[in-house]
Amino acid sequence: MSSAAPALLLLAVSGAVGVLGLWQLLAGSSRSAELAARGAAGAHDGATRSVVRALDARLRRTGPGRRLAAWLAGAGVGVSPAELIGLVAASALLGWVLLSLLFARGLALVVAVAGAILIARALIERRRGKRSDAFAAQLPEIARMLSNGAAAGLSMAQAVRLASRELADPAGTELRRVVDEMRLGQTIEDALDGLRRRLPSREVSVLLTTIVIQQRAGGDTVRALSELAAALESRKDLRREVQTLLSGVVFTSYVVAGIGASTILLVNVMSPGVTRAMTSSALGIAGLTVAAALWTVAFVLIRRTTRIDI
Repeated sequence: MSSAAPALLLLAVSGAVGVLGLWQLLAGSSRSAELAARGAAGAHDGATRSVVRALDARLRRTGPGRRLAAWLAGAGVGVSPAELIGLVAASALLGWVLLSLLFARGLALVVAVAGAILIARALIERRRGKRSDAFAAQLPEIARMLSNGAAAGLSMAQAVRLASRELADPAGTELRRVVDEMRLGQTIEDALDGLRRRLPSREVSVLLTTIVIQQRAGGDTVRALSELAAALESRKDLRREVQTLLSGVVFTSYVVAGIGASTILLVNVMSPGVTRAMTSSALGIAGLTVAAALWTVAFVLIRRTTRIDI
């Protein structure tokens, strides 16, 4: 027992470091390829990179591939859909090797694949949520800039172009994408609807709906955007206060999830091989499934208490 536990811990840490390193490698691959293309015009890409690009282009032509690309774009992740699938597959393989030390190989494979998909989704959704919150925090400034542009006699498209040059990321990046889509022939309504799909939130919907209504029906655009900016500023302060009050509950939800995973490891350390024996029988798998379901329900119920629509 004394020799198996350190070896298992060392292997788990090495696997985690390997997954993080692979994530950073794939996250920077798009930017590295772009810089290499600029510095070596006319040079051919490597065979591996060409295959990845070909697979990514084929994947983006499908409906799920387009939705996956839009999802990643909303998160601001520098990983293409094909690279994400490769990263999830590599993580599942590594997870299968690690979990095979605890569980039966068949169950370890199922858990590794499901875990890799769920963890990748959770990480990207977390990144997407942070980006959406950062964009929502800039909405009052966006509304004020659009209001000032309208007061100066600019059209809404020109005001959006001005705001894209002046604002910091993520607002500047997203508005520049809107401007690029308008240059390609899309209307401002369609371009803003794409922004709403990338960064879905109530505040974004309110601002974009106001802009679209003003574009179609006319009216006092300056006054509408000025009042909206003040309302969004108050809403941002309220959201910050609520998040501060609920931070303890959020931490508790992660503690509950951590207790469930650490309990399995502790049992296996105290009685080496017991989890493998449990997962080799249908009764043991059923017991672990019920326990995992109960821990998941507890985690979800605790997190539900932190979701307050304001």
